[in-house]
Amino acid sequence: MNWKRLGIGIIIIILLAAGGYWVYTQFLAPPPDSGQNGQAEDQAVAEEVDLNIVSAEGQIVPLADVLLSFQLGGEIREILVAEGDEVTAGQPLIQLDTTDQELAVKQAEAAVVQAEANVKSAEASVQAAQAGLLAAQAELTSAQAQYDQLKVGATPEQIAAAESNVAVAEAGVIQAAGQLGVVVEEANSAAVRAAQARLAAAQAEYENTLKSNQPIVQNEDADAAAREQAQLAINAAQANLQAAQAALDDVLSGASADERNAASGAVSVAQRQTDAAQANLDLLLAGPREEQLTVALAQVSQAENGVAEAELRVAAAETAVAQAQAAVAEAEAGLAATQSAVEKQTLKAPFSAAVAAIPVKVGEIASPGIPVLTLADFSEWQIETTDLTELSVVTIGYDQPVEISIDAFPGENLTGRIVDIASVADEVRGDVTYVTTIVFDDDPGLPLRWGMTAFVTVDTEE
Repeated sequence: MNWKRLGIGIIIIILLAAGGYWVYTQFLAPPPDSGQNGQAEDQAVAEEVDLNIVSAEGQIVPLADVLLSFQLGGEIREILVAEGDEVTAGQPLIQLDTTDQELAVKQAEAAVVQAEANVKSAEASVQAAQAGLLAAQAELTSAQAQYDQLKVGATPEQIAAAESNVAVAEAGVIQAAGQLGVVVEEANSAAVRAAQARLAAAQAEYENTLKSNQPIVQNEDADAAAREQAQLAINAAQANLQAAQAALDDVLSGASADERNAASGAVSVAQRQTDAAQANLDLLLAGPREEQLTVALAQVSQAENGVAEAELRVAAAETAVAQAQAAVAEAEAGLAATQSAVEKQTLKAPFSAAVAAIPVKVGEIASPGIPVLTLADFSEWQIETTDLTELSVVTIGYDQPVEISIDAFPGENLTGRIVDIASVADEVRGDVTYVTTIVFDDDPGLPLRWGMTAFVTVDTEE
């Protein structure tokens, strides 16, 4: 009886094992051949996608944009445009305060006028020195002629010519004396302009000082030391103004010293020529004597020294002219610099575009190099990639077609082409990436916005 039960149990176990194996093979175990083939096919497809298709994320950007800032700092006096305004190239956008710069321009203009007046004065000195040289050369010629004449004696023709020279020289004295009278009566116009320019600069400085310090002086609650300091500043500016007015009055009272000296020098030259002509005539009439020859020879030597000294004076005067002209160039450069500083206080549009953002307000201080306005050309949109890696960038090229999708407009399938690939890499989250620019083939006809997310796909086999 026990053997019978044991046999039945064994049979039941065998049947259960066989049934379990059948269920496993039919419903649970995956077909080995079929699984291997599917995996191979998936891998092949993946490899094909990796090799032929390049995908990247990007953002919508305008055709051109720029962050504008001032080269020089200052208080913002006026904002001339508003966000969204269309502007043209060269149009003023923001104006800084120019009070200090305009005062500097006036002072620079006064410096230019003064430097030009100094040039005219130096040129007058050159003319006087050249006149002195001519006179010295004339004296030398006359002294040499007298000496030569004494040695050979005089002819009637020479005596007549000497008498004529005396008459001509005397007429020259009369003419030079008349010119001296004219010069003394006339004011030096260049010096007048220089004095007027200094007066204008002093007036501007006085008004600016008065504007800044008078409220402090009149404020009875202000610190006593501050009020005293403010009053001292006003007094100094007023004294400077009065000095400039006095200088102008002095210049208007008559000709400059250089002009008077030049005219007076011309009279002296003419008188010396007359004396020389008369002395020559006297020698001709008296006839030669030994002591006369000695004196005449000494006069020749003295005249030669006079010519050498006159040449040195001419050279020194010409050097002074060159220095004065250099001062004019320096003053003009200073004026140009101050005028440029005034121009730099106005921010202008570098190209025609729209005002995208103005992060500043009137009264704020604009720092050099800190953006105060964003300008953008929204006439066209383009896409700049943000994560195209170095592994992908080598597989694409210029003018390749691109498929585009935009997150904000699902279902809109757009196309474009590559127009630029950055030469320099950026590092994004540890990856080396290259910004690639893509333009649309056609107007998308969508309300795109700056910064929207876009996805681009490039088939590298096309």
